[in-house]
Amino acid sequence: MKAVEKKAAWDVDLPAGAQWSDAQPVSSGPTWEYRETLGCGSTSNPDAPNDLSSCSLAISACPPVAGRAVNQLYLWRRIVGTTRWFFNGTTCGSANLPNTVSTPPPTPTLADILAAFRELPFGKPTVNIQPEGDVTLVNLPTYFEAQWPAGRLGPGDVSKPVQLLSWSVEFRIDPARYDFDFGDGSSSGWTTDRGGPHPDGGIRHTYDQSRPQAQVKVDATLTGSYRVGGGAWVPLDGLADLQDEPVTTLQVREAKARLQTS
Repeated sequence: MKAVEKKAAWDVDLPAGAQWSDAQPVSSGPTWEYRETLGCGSTSNPDAPNDLSSCSLAISACPPVAGRAVNQLYLWRRIVGTTRWFFNGTTCGSANLPNTVSTPPPTPTLADILAAFRELPFGKPTVNIQPEGDVTLVNLPTYFEAQWPAGRLGPGDVSKPVQLLSWSVEFRIDPARYDFDFGDGSSSGWTTDRGGPHPDGGIRHTYDQSRPQAQVKVDATLTGSYRVGGGAWVPLDGLADLQDEPVTTLQVREAKARLQTS
């Protein structure tokens, strides 16, 4: 009896060259093997190269389980002895497939990436003050500017690659937000203005009474973007709040007029 090709009773076509005999019961089927890949990229070939930086959705699409983040995975199956893989849908976390022949390399979650960002060697800004010499006068507008130290990460810098499981991740530091504490109980409030010198600096304050030691500092928070393997930059949904920024002691003096005889 001539063998004829039939479709099996499942949701995919048989691979090219796979045939079923009329004598084979319809209810019987092939032996499948399975695999999982990170849930992004091609749904026709599990081995197609992916730009991992475009896979951020795969590490945020699934709800956490028992308070722990899980990644979205693609499921694949093929008939044992053949080479063609069939896309078989998605799952959140491991599906514990039978006959799994390969599993995706471990990948970080968005929480892992944000934690690595917060642990970068950031610099801490100091406050430059004008008039110079850290001395100003009552009722005189005083100018403040946040300055970042050299040799440490600050706004506009790109970090060295950080190895997170199977990913090599770089971080770009975006412009900061600042809150200047003027040391007299008042502050600038949160702003993206880093200030500047006289006469154009946007952060200025006028003291209404003398102070021998006004403790001036600037609190800064940083955000940024990350990329994997030199791919596209992906914005981070989170901040690094710097702590214990250096303090500048400012003297606020009261000017007094006096007459001099020649």
